[in-house]
Amino acid sequence: MTDSSPIATLHLNDLCQTKPERPGWSLTFGATRAEAAAVCLDDQEHPERVALQIDGIQPCTIELQRDEIDDTIRRFNADQEVATEYGAYGVAPGLI
Repeated sequence: MTDSSPIATLHLNDLCQTKPERPGWSLTFGATRAEAAAVCLDDQEHPERVALQIDGIQPCTIELQRDEIDDTIRRFNADQEVATEYGAYGVAPGLI
């Protein structure tokens, strides 16, 4: 059985916006999570647009979009373990 639902899109810049589904989420918190996710995606050589297959109760495909990163963003997220954690904190609720 295949998922015929449309592909949802999440642009990481959206994490820097105030949304009702993210109460208490500051714009700075969202921006740091978006940048960490972008660094992780870039480290894995993903293009600026990548389709991710999500498996689980409701399998779906998400197109994740990011902007190009610069050296400042890369240096701020130099600790890969922390960048992975922060990026996941940003992307997971962004998919809701």
